[in-house]
Amino acid sequence: MKNRLTFPNVIGILLEHKKNTYQQYNMISDLFSRCLEKHASEDADLIAEDNTMFSRWCSGARPVSASIVKFYDEEDGWSTMEEDFSDTIIPNLLNPAGARNQMETLITESVPVIGEQTANELIAETDNAAFFTAVIRYAVLNDHKSGALLSADLSDAILSAKVPSVTMHFLGRKKEIKTAYSMLLSEHLLFITGIAGIGKSEFAKAYAKTQKKKYTNILFIHYTGDLKRDIAHIEFADDTADMSEDDLFLNHYKKLKKLHSDSLLIIDNFNVLPRDDSFFNELIQNDFQIMITTRCKITNFPALEITELDKEKELPELFYLNCPSAKTDCEVVKDIITEVNAHTLTVCMTALTMDAAGMDAEEMLLELKICGLNLRNDDEIEIYKDEQFENAHMMEHLRRLLQLSRLSNDEIHVLSNLSLLPFSGVIKIAFRKWMQLDNSNLINKLVRYGFIAEDMENRKIYLHPLIQAVVLNETQPSITSCKTMIDSLHTICLAHGIDVRKPQMIMNSLISINDNVINDMPEYYLLFLQDMFPYFEKYNAAEYLKSLTERIEYIMMEYKLDGSCDKALLLDYKAELLLPRKEYANAIKKRLKAISIVEKHVDSNGADVRSVNLLSNLYNNLANVYLLDKKQNDAANAIKKAFRLREEYASLGTVAQHDTLQQTVNLANMMIQSGEYQKAANLIEFCETIILDYSDIKSFDYGICQFLRGIMAYRQGSPIPAEKSLLEAEDILSAYTDNDGYYLKNTRHFLYSLYSRWRKPELTEKYKKLLIG
Repeated sequence: MKNRLTFPNVIGILLEHKKNTYQQYNMISDLFSRCLEKHASEDADLIAEDNTMFSRWCSGARPVSASIVKFYDEEDGWSTMEEDFSDTIIPNLLNPAGARNQMETLITESVPVIGEQTANELIAETDNAAFFTAVIRYAVLNDHKSGALLSADLSDAILSAKVPSVTMHFLGRKKEIKTAYSMLLSEHLLFITGIAGIGKSEFAKAYAKTQKKKYTNILFIHYTGDLKRDIAHIEFADDTADMSEDDLFLNHYKKLKKLHSDSLLIIDNFNVLPRDDSFFNELIQNDFQIMITTRCKITNFPALEITELDKEKELPELFYLNCPSAKTDCEVVKDIITEVNAHTLTVCMTALTMDAAGMDAEEMLLELKICGLNLRNDDEIEIYKDEQFENAHMMEHLRRLLQLSRLSNDEIHVLSNLSLLPFSGVIKIAFRKWMQLDNSNLINKLVRYGFIAEDMENRKIYLHPLIQAVVLNETQPSITSCKTMIDSLHTICLAHGIDVRKPQMIMNSLISINDNVINDMPEYYLLFLQDMFPYFEKYNAAEYLKSLTERIEYIMMEYKLDGSCDKALLLDYKAELLLPRKEYANAIKKRLKAISIVEKHVDSNGADVRSVNLLSNLYNNLANVYLLDKKQNDAANAIKKAFRLREEYASLGTVAQHDTLQQTVNLANMMIQSGEYQKAANLIEFCETIILDYSDIKSFDYGICQFLRGIMAYRQGSPIPAEKSLLEAEDILSAYTDNDGYYLKNTRHFLYSLYSRWRKPELTEKYKKLLIG
């Protein structure tokens, strides 16, 4: 027998007995007043939007939002609902007694399903407000339990993957949004296709904004060429420093797999064919909805093509929004729109350029006609899956608009630097610091001109891929021309023992620079690449280390950069790549060879800071391999040699600092990840002994050892020693870094998780506030 005590049936009785002047919208708003706001009477669009959602709740098409149910259930909101019934809802019922009688009948009919005890408890409530609240509470909670297909609300668990803000002047596409919603309901997977710059990404953002109340979760990721890696790079609150990229993926995907059709994943700029990503077929087997924007022509999956906006109404309106003065030249504006093939991005850029350059419509039309390649307006714009070819006419128009904007050298310089960075965006204030700009005026001006896109939601800036392609081609950014920004990022790499916020953004930026920059300073660029390696290694970005090592080797061969330290570093990095495969003997050979090269260099040329630091680090790294190969004595001799070298050449400025143990700490992380706890414990004890030979129990290095001990105890299910070590680590590390320090933040992540599992609510709340704050 089906349970009839559902929210649609219960609310239906209340609606049946309400006064005519008391609308459904008002009743639902009053019912959940702690979470819902009534809109002013003039906000007709907002009221209509909410009414649509309320109607779905009342009809049973959708359950009451899980976040509302959770709030009322956890925050003692039911007492507030009882007050709302007493003060507002019951006074607007024509016959409260009749409504109660009908509900009691409904309860009685449901006894075979809900049981006599539950039925008696509900009916026993003598006060009408308490009775109605109890029945509503049972109904909404029962809807969620019986449905079993509702997603957990991940808004507190996920720290990134937020939907970027939609462009200020987005218009139209209402029909496409409705179509997309219907297709996702029936198919759960939908490709949004169309040519570059037509507005696919903005459509996806607008869809998320307009439909957000219909979903429990909406996640947005920028495709970087590997879906598994992109999922691993989502930031979750319980991510910890010891997690490798594989660990992060498994942890994140485990949570994503529990999502259902009330959650949406948007994948932007998936400009490959589905068969080109090995994880695609597995990802689409999940129950949550997936929207994918792509330039590819999709034939085997549901697809919605985004075409030109209406040339007679929507595109002129878009033009006038960006260039109000053009309203006096309506016919010429239509000619401009035709000239640029009604291409959305080019229409926007043309309007913004006209406005910024103070040109009239006739001038702009003339420029566009003479700058192109004399292609016919109806020439087909081809779509290529590998992004290697863009339509020449469209690109030529954008190139000319860049020239017509009359940008200053400083503005061009900002654009050129930003073109090296990923189109997923970088934090605006971070970019300003990297560029050493006194203020954001140049950036803000380029945002107004339309060349730079700003994501207010995530505080990021970026270039549209088409504009990025034009700027790269026009400005030819090189190491020399972008050295201020590259130096800033190089400094971050060098300080890999000092933590920065958003390491993933830094890594994405470094990868994008490597892909796009012109190398006109080979010696400097080689040093930059060499210093990237430990940064990527620290954050467990193992997949990129191989390609980075290959790039280093190519630069050395191409430019004949074969100095002793460079050759030794390359051997050291190659040895590091062998460790995951447990090829310890080969790794030892490479590191011994690297040591031999540097020692011969020091004997022949004398010692300098770089060679001594490198030699000390090589011995430290050699010790790590010996430990993995269970050669404890050899490891102890190697690490002691590393310290003796720094002491011997102290006059050069070499001291026993965090760098000396960084690799050893990474090795301990790796052992903990693989569950080799005894090996990890031995290594941590080994590190502590070495540290206490030159420092004390309040040093940063010792704090990291306690952090590792805490992780190990946590993983082994030993809460008391885990708490002791993590609290000790927190005490030490807080003296060295601020609240966003990498190790301190992760220490607090573990403490938060530990207290959550250990059921200590006050301490759980304390660390939750520390993490959020």
